[in-house]
Amino acid sequence: MELIEAFIVLMYDRTTTFGINESRLELFARKQRQYDTIGPTSAALLDRTKLATYRGGHVWGQAVTHDQHLPSPGDWGWVKENADGMWIPHWTLLEITHRRER
Repeated sequence: MELIEAFIVLMYDRTTTFGINESRLELFARKQRQYDTIGPTSAALLDRTKLATYRGGHVWGQAVTHDQHLPSPGDWGWVKENADGMWIPHWTLLEITHRRER
């Protein structure tokens, strides 16, 4: 994950040498970038990496195999939330917080 984080930081700003969460603060607070133009948090990146690895490495890696043996999606960032048992992506471990306007 350290290499993936370093790559993501460089994609958003070549001059930043911080970790991914510190880089977000630098880009937003000090360089005044818009919120939608900064990278994901470390927690969100980890979850997105798990989702991509499951799809690309496990599912598509066995796409031509008749009898696939896939690991549980629950170990790779997916959760069962619906009553019908359908797996859906879990995007981040971070809680969504809302700040009150003054």
